[in-house]
Amino acid sequence: MSLILIAEDEEALLEVFSEVLEDLGHRVVRASNGEEALMLARTEPPDLVISDHMMPRRTGMQLFYAMRSEPALAHVPFVLLSAARPTGREEAETFLAKPVDLATFEKTVSAALARHERAIPDTPPPSRDSATSLGAAREEMLNWVAHELKTPLSSARLNVQLLLRKLLKRGAPEDEQRSAESVMRQLDQMNGLVTSILDASRLVDGKLELQRVPAPLVPFLQEVVQDWSEAQPEVTFRLEAQEPPEQVFFDAERTRQILNNLLSNAVKYRGASREVDIRTALDPGAVLIHVRDKGVGIPAASLPHVFDRFRRADSQQGRGHGLGLFIASSLARLHGGSLAARSQMGEGSTFTLRLPLRS
Repeated sequence: MSLILIAEDEEALLEVFSEVLEDLGHRVVRASNGEEALMLARTEPPDLVISDHMMPRRTGMQLFYAMRSEPALAHVPFVLLSAARPTGREEAETFLAKPVDLATFEKTVSAALARHERAIPDTPPPSRDSATSLGAAREEMLNWVAHELKTPLSSARLNVQLLLRKLLKRGAPEDEQRSAESVMRQLDQMNGLVTSILDASRLVDGKLELQRVPAPLVPFLQEVVQDWSEAQPEVTFRLEAQEPPEQVFFDAERTRQILNNLLSNAVKYRGASREVDIRTALDPGAVLIHVRDKGVGIPAASLPHVFDRFRRADSQQGRGHGLGLFIASSLARLHGGSLAARSQMGEGSTFTLRLPLRS
């Protein structure tokens, strides 16, 4: 049994996180702010710390740096939770974005504890200047918005996941399970909207950074297509791809976000067709990824505006929030590439992502 210190200023989340950890067989101590968490850690050094970032009296990152500066606490693994993306988050053992998935949370805790048991302290703790330069009030506002909206979403989502487990365990009627699953889908849609608003704001402000690394393209595309095939079994996703002769430098997480937007639209607007095609082609100095549906198409008057913020090709139907393609196009440009669309009514649409072959 391990001792886990959890710091979270939202009582509902603190309660559900504690319940999950205790169900895993761990002893839990709770703190509702960063200063209390540091005091508890000094009193009895924990085997693991799980901390929200935006807390009173010390943020999660301030707690992290305070612990790293004390020899007795310097090597305690630290899992940081946040709806925002605080500066320095990569220094923690693990960073989990809110809302947190229950299974991911449990796996993260187990992995962090396992690594801690094997670890031999041989490096000094990192030093950090206490003064931060988060900069503009706009960035602070975005972090506040993320915290205030995603924290209750995270709590609700975790509680629904626990409810689903209990319903399945006692063999509840299917209509009860479907109701809980419906709530989960609505929460995921709300989370997607909040994430899109935050991403769009950071893109406009130039505050979203990419982690571009050279990586094989075809296995990445195969994984994306496999995920969509499992999520949408009624749709046939056909992939025709060849590995480019040179390495592609791309941020896998953000490129997946681009493709998820394109594939989501392809599924949504495919009409009676059950097919979505994904294929690659070479362009001078770049690789092209085409996503094609055979659905209703985009009106000619709307086509020049599909990448604008808050614009939808199907505004009369009210589907979507009008940010997906704007974010996808902006992320493509951050890669040094582009996103283009062509369409004909009644014959479908093709979106083309262009990624440079070299950094």
